[in-house]
Amino acid sequence: GAAGAGPGSGAADPALLYSEQDIQSCMRKVTALNLHETYTIAPDFEVRPYYAGHVLGAVMFWVRVGNESVVYTGDFNMTPDRHLGCACIEPLAPDLFITETTYATTIRDSKRVREREFLQQVHECVERGGKVLIPVFALGRAQELCILLETYWERMKLDVPIYFSAGLVERANDYYKLFISWTNEKIKNSFVKRNMFEFKHIQTFDRSLIDKPQRMVLFATPGMLHAGTSLEVFRRWCGHPGNLVIIPGYCVAGTVGHKVLSS
Repeated sequence: GAAGAGPGSGAADPALLYSEQDIQSCMRKVTALNLHETYTIAPDFEVRPYYAGHVLGAVMFWVRVGNESVVYTGDFNMTPDRHLGCACIEPLAPDLFITETTYATTIRDSKRVREREFLQQVHECVERGGKVLIPVFALGRAQELCILLETYWERMKLDVPIYFSAGLVERANDYYKLFISWTNEKIKNSFVKRNMFEFKHIQTFDRSLIDKPQRMVLFATPGMLHAGTSLEVFRRWCGHPGNLVIIPGYCVAGTVGHKVLSS
């Protein structure tokens, strides 16, 4: 969440909650921690981060103050996927557990079934000459689906172009290349032969391609279709019955993505 910009804040525009100067000031106070190492902040005050397996850099925090402790986590993943390992935390008995719960009561089909349906729908659409738009967040699901399609394209020997919108996804992929030690064992073991995030079949998207009459697959941000490239492309492509939009992530109420999922 964003902290309010009070008196003396660097936010020149009163409509902004914080400025770039505020962010830089905050980052100067950040201390990097290693996973599974205990840090003593003060007497009787300890912190230990654990691997959460959600996106690159995602962690759970165990915090102890005196005789009481808490485990705090955002999203976490208990099953390994194509690019990250599963969450790893030792048996603990905290006095309080705080967690994100968006899908806490959701029972899903098996991952293998969902992936097979995803690949089948994408393949059928491009075989008919259509375009596939996949709105994604820059970090996490984008890399997972890129690896899935990259592997499928390789196996099926498809030559249909796959693109990701320039900017956030591209920069996020660079960080995955840099922090390969955070990925799962399969990717780490194959790293000496090939970095899985150096995609052969996926390239940067040029906006001049939006109206080109050619089949393609496009990963574009943001994931909720509320602004940016994904919304622009959706507006241009949605009127053609041969095109397809696949929304793989959560969309909050009031966004175009939520309306599409609800229709």
